[in-house]
Amino acid sequence: MSNSEQVPPPASPGDSPSAIAPGGAYRAPETQPPGKQGPYREVTISSIVFGIVVGALLNASITYSGLKIGFTVGGSAVAAVLGWGVLRGILRKGTIVENNIGQTIASSVNTSNSGVIFTVPVLFLLGLQSTWGWTDWVWLAAACAAGAILGVAFIIPTRKQMIELDRLRFPTGTAVATVLRSPGEGIQKSLVLVVGILVAMVVTFLVQVPQLNKVFGGLDWPTLSQLGIPILGDETIDLTIPMAAALGDFWRPELTFVWAIAPFALGAGFITGRPGLVVLAGGILAYWVITPIAFANDWVAFGTSAEAAAAVVRGAMNRPLGIGMLLGGALVGLLLALPAMRGAFSSSGSSSKSGRGREEMPMWVLAIAIPAAFAVLFFAARSTITDGSMGQAALIAGMGTAWMWFAGIVIAQCTGMTDWSPISGIALVTVLICMFLTDMQVIPAVMIGAAVCVAMTLCADMMQDLKTGHLVGAKPIRQQIVEMSVVWIGPAIALLVVYLIAQNNLTTVGVPFGDGTDVPAAQAVALQAVIESMRGGDAPIHLYGMGAAIGVVLSLSGLGGLGVLVGLSMYLPLMYLLPYGLGCLIQMFCIAVKGRGWTERWGLPFAAGLLVGEGMVGVVVAGVAFIFGGAA
Repeated sequence: MSNSEQVPPPASPGDSPSAIAPGGAYRAPETQPPGKQGPYREVTISSIVFGIVVGALLNASITYSGLKIGFTVGGSAVAAVLGWGVLRGILRKGTIVENNIGQTIASSVNTSNSGVIFTVPVLFLLGLQSTWGWTDWVWLAAACAAGAILGVAFIIPTRKQMIELDRLRFPTGTAVATVLRSPGEGIQKSLVLVVGILVAMVVTFLVQVPQLNKVFGGLDWPTLSQLGIPILGDETIDLTIPMAAALGDFWRPELTFVWAIAPFALGAGFITGRPGLVVLAGGILAYWVITPIAFANDWVAFGTSAEAAAAVVRGAMNRPLGIGMLLGGALVGLLLALPAMRGAFSSSGSSSKSGRGREEMPMWVLAIAIPAAFAVLFFAARSTITDGSMGQAALIAGMGTAWMWFAGIVIAQCTGMTDWSPISGIALVTVLICMFLTDMQVIPAVMIGAAVCVAMTLCADMMQDLKTGHLVGAKPIRQQIVEMSVVWIGPAIALLVVYLIAQNNLTTVGVPFGDGTDVPAAQAVALQAVIESMRGGDAPIHLYGMGAAIGVVLSLSGLGGLGVLVGLSMYLPLMYLLPYGLGCLIQMFCIAVKGRGWTERWGLPFAAGLLVGEGMVGVVVAGVAFIFGGAA
């Protein structure tokens, strides 16, 4: 398909008046369930409650998985599939545009998690949260909520230009519209998704039994390692010995072949498909190429055993190389987005001259929301600056607000054209600028950086949702109102999940994220490396520089985000990359054997269920551990 959207079929004399929506968007004639008469359903209590509940569950689950694999996956299609199962299958009332409102709310509540997990964990990694009280967390949540509101408010005026005039594709939004137009299949898909959730919940519960035994000292539930299967551990499957036996002299003792029992990674890989093999390739490069070379040439500390080589090389070489690749790739991605800026400014200027009537949210609402959100950002920034300087608070709040508008429009433009956006690069630049403006103070810089990241993700999400609405005949103003009303919920949920996981890890292993835990928080680790370098820490600058150069070259290859993805996989644990890569291969196999239609119809909902189910159990266990005092 080309970048422009498909032309809708022309109206025929038999079409109902509601089949053609304002602005020429096509609305499927069958929007009410068979046999249902009455007022046309769009914004309803059912859709609002459904959207908030599903959005909260998706937010918590994807925050959990994103902290583990370093990136997030969208939840709009999952919400749309579940919407048919609940609104049409259970309540027997759902219409296409009512389900669209439900998925709009769900995605707006969910999407802000990437902005939080890319930035906030660095406060834990640097130990800065130890002096915080509950008011500091409230201000951080308020700043992120203000960013969410500003992101939505800034992007609304560009809708008509980007969607109706420029006709940008917005691939995710177009795909969700396809789900919404298939209510019959949607109900069946929702059942498959629920099966995937249940399978993942059972598997993850078994993996979490050791943690629960520690939390509740009186429990002595059997763990997976007690089943007597040699390769099976409590949380992993160790295939190193069978692989060594099979390959003989071709296998080196410093190689590892341990798989995490991680349904979310398998599901995320299946959802990504062939493009995700880049992530697996980065892991193979790090663990099966660089590690043996480093060990064979004695580039590791004297006395390092072959069994310990993978962990030692990861910390000494692969991690800084990967961080450098991520940073170099992210900054190149930002530079490659420069051509989109011209189109973004054109969209902003042209849309301001367009007559929008009742299709768009009234400008007076935006005129109130934007100053109010800026005020919250200002007071939040002031609360974290060491001397409470109003000047510095106003400076970084103003810079952050202007950057949200500028970068948010660019991100939306990039997403509309390619479905990829350089959020990590913009987050890095934001934090660095704020550190310079506040005399190298980390906390206010990270707070503004988090708010900007949340705003950017919501800019892209809002336009994807509006594209979906345009294709199914929804009224833009209704989507805009509901998203503006609930968008502040998401950051609070993501922050709570980050806090619970960090506190649980601090209690059990003494480290919040990163090495020593099963939560790498890869993007935040990269940000930590940059901050420590700026503050004069002892950093392997030569490895960062080498990695950055490689990241630049990869990102200039024409494949969006290649440097970032390979960099991430260089220092993520291999045990998560292996099931992720297997998921990619399974999707490719299903397409080859059963066809793309079957794979998207049945495979993707099940894979999404695996991702969501593990996240739900993981968050619940972290919450239980926090409430009941953690582990021994």
